[in-house]
Amino acid sequence: MRRRSIVVAAVVLALLGAAAYYRYAPGQAPAGQPPLANLDQASFEQQFRAAAAGPRVLVLLSPT
Repeated sequence: MRRRSIVVAAVVLALLGAAAYYRYAPGQAPAGQPPLANLDQASFEQQFRAAAAGPRVLVLLSPT
């Protein structure tokens, strides 16, 4: 019973560590692709207005 508790705790800690790494590790775009942009309001408006010559698509995804 004690060994099972240790294994379960180790798995939970490993999953939490992986989730934290995935969340806080800096991401990189593949070679040849522009870097990912942060979408705060000011940069979003600037990028949206800069693309006025072409089609613009705004997609809102919700987990619910």
